[in-house]
Amino acid sequence: MLRTSWGTPLAAAIVAGGLAGAPAAAQTGADFYDGQTVTYVVSTDPGGGYDTYGRLIAEFMQKHLPGSTFVVQNMPGAGHIIGANAIYASEPDGLTIGTFNTGLIYNQLIGLESVKFDFTKMSWIGKAASEPRVIVTSKSSGIESFEQLQALTEPVKFGTAGVGSASYVETTMLKSALDLPVDVITGYNGSDDQLAMRRGEIQGIVASRSTYEQFVKEGEG
Repeated sequence: MLRTSWGTPLAAAIVAGGLAGAPAAAQTGADFYDGQTVTYVVSTDPGGGYDTYGRLIAEFMQKHLPGSTFVVQNMPGAGHIIGANAIYASEPDGLTIGTFNTGLIYNQLIGLESVKFDFTKMSWIGKAASEPRVIVTSKSSGIESFEQLQALTEPVKFGTAGVGSASYVETTMLKSALDLPVDVITGYNGSDDQLAMRRGEIQGIVASRSTYEQFVKEGEG
């Protein structure tokens, strides 16, 4: 097994769709949300770090905005782009907020066709977390050190979310910069990659430390 960390942080942005108009001067934020239902979009499948952060934040916000109801809606796909597009397209009324990886800014800058959002026109609320990223290989892969990974003569499969996602960008950058014998396999969202590692479908992953901490403690990686 291999677990190597480095300093690149995972950053989960919390944003509101569009540039919402402020409540009337006499109305506080708490008054505005009293009796309102808020959709909290999580741009991944259930399970995994982003979903955990999103549900914790939604629960916390509902607790501190009396009378409000927060409904978590998972919108996975395309490396968080589908969820980000949905938040951007929502009514700018303060009732749709959500979480996605801040690395999506690169997709907007390069003009990726699937990007429909414009971060300059969205309301930034805050950042849920920032933590080290790690390289994890499955126990069944037999890879126990970074040097062993580099020395492989046959490529191993590393799973990522969609093209343009943080995991995809980081994995392809590491592969290129360090000449790693890795085949990048897309399409693993939420906890799909952990299941794929257990099945032997893929041998490695680049992910946030908290997401894979239990996986490693269980002796699977």
